[in-house]
Amino acid sequence: MPTADADRREVSLIQQAQLLPIPTVCSEELAEIQPDHFVLRYSDGCWQLFPPTDNDAFGRHSLGIDFVQNARFNQPMTLREPLAKAAGLRANRRPVVIDLTAGLGRDSWALASTGCTVFAFERHPLIHFLLSDALLRARLEPKTHDIASRIHLYGSDAREAWPENIKPDKDTVWLMDPMFPERQKSALVKKDMRIFHDLVGSDEDADALFVWARQQPANRYVVKRPPQSPALAGAQPSMSISSGRVRFDCYIKPAASLSQ
Repeated sequence: MPTADADRREVSLIQQAQLLPIPTVCSEELAEIQPDHFVLRYSDGCWQLFPPTDNDAFGRHSLGIDFVQNARFNQPMTLREPLAKAAGLRANRRPVVIDLTAGLGRDSWALASTGCTVFAFERHPLIHFLLSDALLRARLEPKTHDIASRIHLYGSDAREAWPENIKPDKDTVWLMDPMFPERQKSALVKKDMRIFHDLVGSDEDADALFVWARQQPANRYVVKRPPQSPALAGAQPSMSISSGRVRFDCYIKPAASLSQ
């Protein structure tokens, strides 16, 4: 936990941390549980999840989310990038985006960096907590405030607790990035992402979530997939945009549907 004189901005997150479905220990007990447990710790001004020290598969690096210091988030996404094309962004078009599987928040951040308002859902309590911490810190920094303020994060499954203030319409873009199947060669996966995969597991209800989303008002639905993976729920996309290690399947509503 942060010390008693820590910045007040952490107060609400401290309260959230205490409500997480994980045991809490004092610092004296930390050394005893570290070898075979994940540890959520406030370190270097942010919350980080440290892996068990007796499992080399996770390495020694912690899992944290940082939009302020990480250089990859310093520049806005250009309209030439595959995600921007998949979402249908144009010079005069910045739709509302509903990200149903926010995860570490990278796609939500990229879309918000272009000017889109993003409603992001992350149902895993620990990942939601880390993302909340990252967005809080980003909102307090002048250079990232505007982007972070466009992202509205919810810690729930959208199907079970839909916020009344979100009203999708014929211009809305829905985004899904279900957990990819585990790669055969684990060396291809960065060690911090192994922690993420181990926590979240597989999204076994991804098909059901996608079917539900397609019943909602929208301009298009975008699903992020591995290049060789079958389309989600066996639904043939209107078009696909490939980019190296990922493929964006786009399902565009026909004009007749949009007018209903």
